[in-house]
This record gives sequence, structure tokens and C-alpha cells, in this order.
Amino acid sequence: MSEEKKKNIEEIKKEIAIERLRQAPPTVKISFGTENGDFMSRDEIIKQIQNDTDIGKRVVKIQIEYLKAFKKGILIGA
Repeated sequence: MSEEKKKNIEEIKKEIAIERLRQAPPTVKISFGTENGDFMSRDEIIKQIQNDTDIGKRVVKIQIEYLKAFKKGILIGA
């Protein structure tokens, strides 16, 4: 797979994660197990994804893994 195609796939994954987060109310707060236990707002998480931070990358990975599991039916009956 070409480098350009890999980059495009990663951008699509980021867009998917951002759109899924935008479905949540803006008042939602999420914690990612950081040392200080801070919670991040939906918009802060979206900025993390857009800025390609470690947290942003982790969120994208979690969202894509969730969708793959959902497709396989792993989450049904959970």
C-alpha cells in the first residue's frame, strides 16, 4: 500500500471518530485514565484528534476497534 493511501485511510479514520464524537452532547466529559484524573469535553477530544496527539490517536483507535467489533457482532448481547 502506498504511503499516500495509508495517509488517506488514517484521515478517514480520524473523520469517522470526529463525526461519532459530534453525535454526543457538547457537555459530555470523558476521562482517559490520565494521572491527574481530568475529564475532557467532547470538543477538547475532537481537538486532540485534529492535532494528532497521543490521546487523539488513542481515541481514533478505540472508535475504529469498536466499529469493527460491532460489525462482527461481538457487542451483541454484551
